[in-house]
Amino acid sequence: MAAALLRNVGRQNLLAKHKAVFCVVKPSGPMSTEQAYQHMDEFWKKNRRLNRPLSPHLRIYKPELPMMTSLAHRVTGIAMALTVSGASIFFFLAPGDYEHYLNFVQSLDMGPVIITAAKYIITVPLAWHYLNGIRHLSWDWAWGFGLPKLYQTAYFAILLTLIVSSVLVFGFK
Repeated sequence: MAAALLRNVGRQNLLAKHKAVFCVVKPSGPMSTEQAYQHMDEFWKKNRRLNRPLSPHLRIYKPELPMMTSLAHRVTGIAMALTVSGASIFFFLAPGDYEHYLNFVQSLDMGPVIITAAKYIITVPLAWHYLNGIRHLSWDWAWGFGLPKLYQTAYFAILLTLIVSSVLVFGFK
């Protein structure tokens, strides 16, 4: 009981002595437009004086492999979701059936280079998203967080994506 009383009295004395440090009161009312522009001008002058970049992502963050693989994982996921949704809506609303459109594509008589490129365009995002997703799941199990492991698993996922895509492209006729 005495200790709690001493602690409370000491805390009040400390706050009273250092009121300027602990209790800085700033006006909390709305700013006028002029005050906002003045505040913004002071902010940018300070940044120029300290030689800070105006857009830090352009000068500070260099694209590195872990960041780019994560970005590619997100982009492929969004692209596949939009593609599957769009194709589903198209085939639901379009006249004719799937066989009609398959025959139409076959009648275009495209060369083997175009067909192989189209197969890669379809299989690479699918393989990448699946394999890199396994890599992301390993992080959920707290494996592979060290920087050397991040790079090793990224290179492995890229290599395995190319292998799996090639098997899918050339394995089925």
